[in-house]
Amino acid sequence: MSTYSILVGGYRPTFGLITFEPSTAKIKVVSESKAPEKASWIETSATKNGPLASSRILYTLSEVDKGLAVSLKLTNDNVEITGERETHGSPAHIHVMKDGSGIVASNFMGGSLIFFPVKEDGSLSTDSESPLLELPFVYKDTKAPNPERQDAAHAHQVIEGEGGLLYVPDLGSDRVWVVEREGASGLAIKGWLQAPPGVGPRHAVISPNGKYLYLITEMANDLYVFNLDGAKYPLSPSPDFKASILPPSVPEEGKQYMNAAELLINPAFPNVLYATNRLELSLDEKSGGKVTHPDLPSGDAIAVITLNADGSKVENVKHVRTSLNNLRGAQISADGKYVAVGGRKEGGIEIWQTGANGTDWKLAGKDEKIENVTDLVWL
Repeated sequence: MSTYSILVGGYRPTFGLITFEPSTAKIKVVSESKAPEKASWIETSATKNGPLASSRILYTLSEVDKGLAVSLKLTNDNVEITGERETHGSPAHIHVMKDGSGIVASNFMGGSLIFFPVKEDGSLSTDSESPLLELPFVYKDTKAPNPERQDAAHAHQVIEGEGGLLYVPDLGSDRVWVVEREGASGLAIKGWLQAPPGVGPRHAVISPNGKYLYLITEMANDLYVFNLDGAKYPLSPSPDFKASILPPSVPEEGKQYMNAAELLINPAFPNVLYATNRLELSLDEKSGGKVTHPDLPSGDAIAVITLNADGSKVENVKHVRTSLNNLRGAQISADGKYVAVGGRKEGGIEIWQTGANGTDWKLAGKDEKIENVTDLVWL
C-alpha cells in the first residue's frame, strides 16, 4: 500500500484523520472533526452494501459521568456522530461484534458491560432493552491485594473469541471474565480465567487459531497465556509461560509505579507480540520523589516478544525505545508492516516499521504536533 490512513482519538477536542506515506516518511493531517468528550477508544466497522458502502462506520466512547457509546460515520474525510447510548458507567473500551450485530462497551468505573445492537446503516439502535451486566467484585468481603486500585470491579476491555464468546479483563478482580450473549441484547457470565492476585488484568489478544489468550497486566507489567483449547472454568494461566515487559532501564524500586498499556499481535507473524510500557519518564512524580531514574531515557519502551512456533512459550523479549511520554495508544496495520503509537503526555505520534520478521523495528515516521493521543485506528 502506497499510503495509509489513520484516525486518531484521545483526550483531545477532535478526531484527527492523518495519512502516512512510507516512501517519504511523511505524516499529514488531512482533517480534524469534533469528537465527544474524552473519546479515548475507537473501533472501525466497514459496511459492505447499501448507500454507505463507500464510507467507514466507526464507534467510540465518551468517558463522561454516565458514559456514552457513540456511533460515527466517516465520509469525505469528516467524522460525524450518528447515534449515542448511555453506558451507565465510565467506559474504557468498545468492541464491535464480528457478526456485525452490535457493540459491547466495558465500563471501567462501574465494573459492567452493556450490548447495543446497530441498525443497517451502522448507527446505534435507540430502542433495545440492553440490560447492564454488573461484574462481581471478588474482593468485596476481603482485603484486596492492592486496595488503592482494586476497590471494585474494573472492566478494562472486551475481545471476542471463537463462537462469539467475549473475554473481559477485570483489573479490580484479577480475572478475565468469559461472557456470552443472552437473548436479543443481554449478556451473561459463563466462567472466568484466573490471574494471580494483585496483577491487575488490562488487555488481551487471542491467537489467530483461537487456541491461546495472551494477557497483559497493568500493575505487575507481566504477560501470561491461557490455553483456551477445551477450556474448563476457572482456567489458570500456563505455569511455564510468564514474561515481564519492563525494560531493564527501570530501577527495581520503580517497577511498582510502571503501568503496562497495550498488547498487540502481529497479523503477519502470529508468534510476535508487542506490549507497551508507560510512565517511565514519570517515576519521580508517580513515586512522590522516592524513585530517581539513574539514566532518564528518551521515552517509553515497547516490548517485542517472540514466542515459539505454536505460541505456548516465550523465546525472547527485547525493547524498542520511543520518544513518547505516557505511551498508551498503539495499533498495528492490517498487513502487520507498521505500528502506530501515541504519547498521552508528549511526543506526538510515531510510526514504526516492524521488519521482515516482525521484530526488527525501524522508525518510519513521526509527528510531534499531534497531542493527547490515547488510541488510533488504521482505516
